Amino acid sequence: MTDHTPPPTDTRADANAAPNGADATADGSVKPREAPIAVLQVEPDARSAELLEAFASRHTDRVRVRSVESAGAALDALEAGVDVGGERVAVDCVVTEQLLPDRDGLALTERLREAGGGLPVVFHTTCPGEEREAAAFGAGADAYFEKGADRGRYDAILDRIRALVDERRDRGGDAGRAAATTPASPRSEE
Repeated sequence: MTDHTPPPTDTRADANAAPNGADATADGSVKPREAPIAVLQVEPDARSAELLEAFASRHTDRVRVRSVESAGAALDALEAGVDVGGERVAVDCVVTEQLLPDRDGLALTERLREAGGGLPVVFHTTCPGEEREAAAFGAGADAYFEKGADRGRYDAILDRIRALVDERRDRGGDAGRAAATTPASPRSEE
């Protein structure tokens, strides 16, 4: 995995830090940082999709992963939003495989960048190699992870997703989770 942005502050190392990435208020009470994070995973392999979904649901109450099998289905989901806890919400981050049945992850990332909005894109892929990684970053990816079944890798992916989404929300990206459908929807250019 190569990530070209500074790492998030690790609150686990600070005994006085608020739990679950929350911020402490001036009076010492804890307030939730933001709403849960809705992740759209674009993964044609059902088993691989299941691994990230299951890991997120077991190890964090903040990141909710929903999966689709193709770039076309991802564009539809981005326009309509995804179901999180019975509520349709805007997607906060896309995690994509590079090899997709209808187009590659690079083309999907380029489409998302053309649509604007700064939606974080993380590659989680079976495609190793510096050239493929460089191509992903060239298309606008925010992070690149090669697939593997070790817990550390999934922890790193979830940490990176949280950091990217928190940073985007802090900047006011997408009006902090506005409506699922935006005027510059990624689907509008097809």
